[in-house]
Amino acid sequence: MVDDDATATFLTQRTLKKSGIGVDVLTAAHGLEALQIVKRVCQEEECPELILLDLNMPVMDGFEFLDELQTSADLSSADIKIVIVSSFRHHMDLVRANNYPVIDCIEKPLTT
Repeated sequence: MVDDDATATFLTQRTLKKSGIGVDVLTAAHGLEALQIVKRVCQEEECPELILLDLNMPVMDGFEFLDELQTSADLSSADIKIVIVSSFRHHMDLVRANNYPVIDCIEKPLTT
């Protein structure tokens, strides 16, 4: 999960736990940190199956993360599903998200 909002991260993790999804959730506060984690996990274990991605973050935003994920030689062929979880302040964010292999866009906060 990639989100700079600690409250949103907590609520999403709680929602996932309450839903019975028994998976480990790794978290990153921005896209650059997430990219480093994904590269490490893909090298040491298996690539994550799913990334919940916020768009509006410092250091590296969600779209910059998606660009890097697509162009990174060691990650471009990984079958990682992306779900954007964001406040969607701008309608153009939804339009722009269609340019990426995103499987869904969900408005946050997630609730059960």
